[in-house]
Amino acid sequence: MKKRVLHFGWIATIAGIGLYLGLTAVQTELSLEQKIAQKLMIDVRYFCPQPGEEPCRQAVTRLPQELSQLITETGLGGVILFAENLQTPEQIIDLTQDLQHAAMQSPVGQPLFISVDQEGGRVFRTPRSFSTGFSGNMAIGATYARHGVFYAEQVGAVLGKELAVLGINTNHAPVVDVNSNPANPVINVRAFGEHPQPVAELSVALLSSMQQQGVLGTLKHFPGHGDTYLDSHLALPLVSHTHAHIEQLDLAPFQWAIEHTEVPMIMTAHIQYPALDASTILSTAGQSMIRPATMSRAILTDLLRQQMGFEGLVITDALDMAAISHYFTPSQAVQETFAAGADIALMPYPIRRPEDLVAFKALIAELASAVRQGELSAAELETSWQRIRSVKQRWLASTKPVVDRSALYQAARQQLGQPRHRELEQELARQALTLLHAEPGTLPLVTEQFSHIHLLAATPLQARMLRQSLSQHWPELAKGQVRWTESSFDDWQPEQALQLSQQADLVIHAGWQRLASLVDLGGMADATRQQRPAMSYAAAMQASEQVLQAARYADTRVILLGFGTPYELIPLMPYSDISMLAYHHGIEQSHDGSLYGPTYQVVAEALLGLTPMHGELPVRLTVPDLVVREAHE
Repeated sequence: MKKRVLHFGWIATIAGIGLYLGLTAVQTELSLEQKIAQKLMIDVRYFCPQPGEEPCRQAVTRLPQELSQLITETGLGGVILFAENLQTPEQIIDLTQDLQHAAMQSPVGQPLFISVDQEGGRVFRTPRSFSTGFSGNMAIGATYARHGVFYAEQVGAVLGKELAVLGINTNHAPVVDVNSNPANPVINVRAFGEHPQPVAELSVALLSSMQQQGVLGTLKHFPGHGDTYLDSHLALPLVSHTHAHIEQLDLAPFQWAIEHTEVPMIMTAHIQYPALDASTILSTAGQSMIRPATMSRAILTDLLRQQMGFEGLVITDALDMAAISHYFTPSQAVQETFAAGADIALMPYPIRRPEDLVAFKALIAELASAVRQGELSAAELETSWQRIRSVKQRWLASTKPVVDRSALYQAARQQLGQPRHRELEQELARQALTLLHAEPGTLPLVTEQFSHIHLLAATPLQARMLRQSLSQHWPELAKGQVRWTESSFDDWQPEQALQLSQQADLVIHAGWQRLASLVDLGGMADATRQQRPAMSYAAAMQASEQVLQAARYADTRVILLGFGTPYELIPLMPYSDISMLAYHHGIEQSHDGSLYGPTYQVVAEALLGLTPMHGELPVRLTVPDLVVREAHE
């Protein structure tokens, strides 16, 4: 790979000048423990002030004194927030201000990276009731053929604006993975598509626009999570491709981004890549295993830094994920990632109760001891700390916690979810909507032909949302002149579903959502309390096939609507007359009971001929005996 002009060399110079100009309060020399603390980013999702053995589920919405003191005493470098931490604009501002106040009271004098996973679509942490969630990256990818990077730029700008006014200065987005595996359970619609160059261009556009609003971004997950069939939250995936294949497919968007924009942070993947590093490591249990990328010096230092020329911060994916935590203790995991070349260890130790505060400080002491004993390089630690300080000087130099926050509250109310942002959300949903196939003469629907519609939906809420959207443009349906029946997989009655589908003039299948990945919900803290649907995915797909096949034999028209990953539509498409993909299933229900779902609205408009379908599928679907429309690279 060729070498290029790099972006971060000048940042260290500016940071150094800033020290002399008094632009940062950092002292000239930190202790070893303080430098290590700057390399740690913890979650503050839950905290219970009393000792106990039960899992702590008390959400941190106001900063507890215990956590505030920990940040001040250790000189912690960063935190990551989750949905439980984020309730109202005022509450979020209070939390982020208090976090920064605690950090600035430390002798280190450096502001925190206050981060979040705010990708849009499936992975979105702030409440959609007041912030703009969008349809996600694959929806943006569906607009690329017609609109280029326009929607990536627009979405990036809105994500940046809305995070910045809340005091969140770091976003672990965009996803730069090239999703080339239909069985990928964790990336799929979080990716822009399966072609490296569009993925690269869209990633850079979103990242650059977001960073223009003062929020630094994170490209993830290096060297690529797009061709895995395992979720690294639950297992350790392995990618067996050749080096050439990995370079052309997975590494290409990262390389292009490094060459074409300022990339402050790249997140690692907990994945084994033997073609990049086949060396082994012993787990805590003594098991010999191929090093995951997060612990590979060959991947993080030799490849990413030296060959690809990256000079920003390398941050690990969450170290509490099973791909790491099932094999290594927290101390081992952090030491191995630091030795590999990571600058920041994300979620190295869960702090839930007072006893965890002591254990976390012991972790820092243990890491410091490893440096003093030569097990970790003191010179590399110093270089890493200087790199962190440089990036903070570049992005966080204006961080100044305030006591009177009324102006911050007002700015947030003016910026969050403003009409133009909601309009853009609707516009993206409309431009992304993709017609996969339609039998001749089936679109638009001639409403006079239908007297009975039967809907198969994942949940009653989804059924209600779709009926509401159709009723806005179908007067007979709104007036109750068309019979409307429903079957929900939450309360599945197979005989009734079969009978009603055969009796109806029109059957609409509103898509079935796979069990959400842990990243959709938050992380490993959700593993033991993940709410499972009433029916398994496999059972729901089997039931769907039976009902749609019966409807087709009865000459009932069938419409298949996808509100998630396109791949799950493949077995059902042969039974449909019309197949459409909207990419996101999100529905917002307000306090008064009203529903808002941009993708459902545009689906209704398209079915009734009120809006064209311009989206082009950014991944391949192979369906026997059907020609599926898709975008070309």
